[in-house]
Amino acid sequence: MVMLNAVLFTVLWTLCVSDSSEIVQPEHFKTAKLGETVQIKCLTKSMWRGRVWHKLEDNGSLTLLSWTGRVEETRVENHYSVKTSPDETILTIKRMRTEDVGTYYCGILNSFNVLFGSGTVLELEGDSKPVQTELHSPDYIRVQPGDSVTLTCSFNTSFSPQEHVSVTWIKNSASEIISWKDITKITCGINTTTGETVCAHNWTLNNVSSAEDGTYLCLVTACGRTWIGTGTRIHVQDGLSERSDLSPTVLVLIVLNVVFFAAVVVLAWVVHCYRKNQQTAADCLGSAHGEQTEGEVTYAGVNMMPWSASCRSTSVTTREVVVYSEVRKQHD
Repeated sequence: MVMLNAVLFTVLWTLCVSDSSEIVQPEHFKTAKLGETVQIKCLTKSMWRGRVWHKLEDNGSLTLLSWTGRVEETRVENHYSVKTSPDETILTIKRMRTEDVGTYYCGILNSFNVLFGSGTVLELEGDSKPVQTELHSPDYIRVQPGDSVTLTCSFNTSFSPQEHVSVTWIKNSASEIISWKDITKITCGINTTTGETVCAHNWTLNNVSSAEDGTYLCLVTACGRTWIGTGTRIHVQDGLSERSDLSPTVLVLIVLNVVFFAAVVVLAWVVHCYRKNQQTAADCLGSAHGEQTEGEVTYAGVNMMPWSASCRSTSVTTREVVVYSEVRKQHD
């Protein structure tokens, strides 16, 4: 019993402080559906042969799932199986159940202690909820290409965060993991009302592009316990997406405005041409009247006609009659 307590103490101590390149768990976050088979990988580079797998329960206790003592060995339990090789050890969970949700740690067992990896969080797909409601982050951020955006993960805790806290940011899925574990980036203060420590972790993305578009989750790990944030959606909006986001109503209004503007331009042009034609006609009439100057005399044609033979009875001598038209003089 004393040996067991000593081992558990060593395990807990190592979970809080160890982070070595000898053991790496590449998948920080993993989801699966009920009934599926799940594999959790752990990469190892060590002369020591002992490999262990532990599960961290919700109450903070550790459950030993498997232990292997040879470089190459396959151990099958009722619900778990472990396959170990010189470079990796793989934990297989058969038929995923609700109670399988938790954080899984692989470890290298040597003569003095157990060196653990960073852990893999396993959640049910479509049913993942924050482990602790005190973990907050902004829900939605909209940015333009080239902007800078800061993600904030705030949480309340009762332990000393400057000693045993790491923050991991996850983008979309396990295939796109962004890990950030610099504890100097965590700022904390004391809530005078509750006496709890309030901490915040800020992570800045500079010169964002469409590659940064997605949902980001923050995971806070302290002494083997993990809290999962609700997620922050970053939407990088470029010019094309701006146009695609326009509603049909807005598009109709834009088209109507363009048509109205074109109609106004055409109407103004027609009115301008009509007035110009009217002015031209008036100028022509004015010039025609202006050709007759003051004192102008108008003569009609001169008509010279002989007397007919029937009129010779009144006069023997033939005469020529000259008829002048009326002479008019125009006055103002």
